[in-house]
Amino acid sequence: MYGIVKKLSALSLLLGVALNASPLYAQVDRTADQITLVETRTVSLNSNASWELNFYRNEAYTCGLSGNYTFFVMEPANNPGAEAPLWAYLHGGGYGWFDENQVYQAVKTQTQNTFNNEESFDDLIDNHLVYNTMRNGEVMDSTLTRRIQEGYRVLLVSMCDHDNYSGRGTPYPNNPNPNGGERQVNGLQATMAALDYTVANYPTTHAFAHGTSAGSLGVFSMSQGYAEEGAYLTAIVADSWAFTPPRIFDVFNALVGVPGYVFNEGADLENDGMAKIGYDYLGLGIYPEAVIEGGFVEVPSMYIIGEKDPACGGYRNGILEAIPQAAAAGLSNCAWQYDDLRDAIANQPDSPHIFDLSSTGDHVETNRENPVNNRVDNFITAVLATNPPQHFGDADDDGIPDYVDNCRGIANPDQAPSVQDPQCGAACVVNACGAPSCSNPSL
Repeated sequence: MYGIVKKLSALSLLLGVALNASPLYAQVDRTADQITLVETRTVSLNSNASWELNFYRNEAYTCGLSGNYTFFVMEPANNPGAEAPLWAYLHGGGYGWFDENQVYQAVKTQTQNTFNNEESFDDLIDNHLVYNTMRNGEVMDSTLTRRIQEGYRVLLVSMCDHDNYSGRGTPYPNNPNPNGGERQVNGLQATMAALDYTVANYPTTHAFAHGTSAGSLGVFSMSQGYAEEGAYLTAIVADSWAFTPPRIFDVFNALVGVPGYVFNEGADLENDGMAKIGYDYLGLGIYPEAVIEGGFVEVPSMYIIGEKDPACGGYRNGILEAIPQAAAAGLSNCAWQYDDLRDAIANQPDSPHIFDLSSTGDHVETNRENPVNNRVDNFITAVLATNPPQHFGDADDDGIPDYVDNCRGIANPDQAPSVQDPQCGAACVVNACGAPSCSNPSL
């Protein structure tokens, strides 16, 4: 880990200056200045290697009912502090909201207490790290396992507003909140703050995001949040869910309450469910099909869908039949729900995006030993072969990640702006020849 003085000064500058000084960096309002290190542990994961895990709490963001957002950073094996690519993993957990009667509507047997309270260090380790990399005490060949074995640094973030990591700070509607005070939906803010903190304090090259189930929507939201600021994740892998209006609502409305489907009778995704997020992703066209049709290529994205997945009305065990619209098109429910996304990618010239639909696939296959992990590897290899820019690195080693550094080529930890061009660092305005220049191409 970087030195503590450098770490604190970098965070102060990153969030106090870069994100607030210009509208360019103000789209997702967030802060990392209340993030504190809570505990450090070392784990072996039944191997000869050891990994240092640092667990943090962000007291700027409360969970839906109690506690705060948390995350841990898992260092490369036997090499804490090494420069490494970052693999941000956003775990699943469904979706839920309070209806107008303050009744909690969610998937299967979930209650308001399932994902509206702080996730502890043990929760994140046992339920999301160990569970997705080990089986019966043996290492499991999952996508997350492969990245850990390859020396990636892992960021694992909590989801304690049960909001698909997509909330931007709006009030949490109908929340009975037994602890008093207004609660907000902060999932995207807390997740991006966790990544901001990580790249400011751990030397990073490329930054990938991998989400499963609810986390799939989260990695897309995060990719767009950074894109709004002119920064781009290296790539995202979204396994088992994507926002695909209007068909996602059509499938939901046809199957809600039907045995075998994930949402229970009485739930209203299109109204109450969307109201919870409080941000008009639909109206603003911030969903995969729309941004791809708009020409978005900056963040290569892999969307993984299994036709057996009950989350999209899949035919696991033959329980759910095709809804009329899907049957008329000769498609399964899952293939029909995501067909517009498939078309958008297929019709985009030289698209960097992948739509991976498997007739034998089920829910979150990247968290198991499955052939899809090989396809994820191929996707990552293809992305890296293009030599993508390292937006979240720190080329001049001044503690300010490149995506907010106002002078990328010359170390300037004070981020002092130029009088001539306030968006450019003073250290970059006059080069050795005396001519104005700025080595930050995003400004």
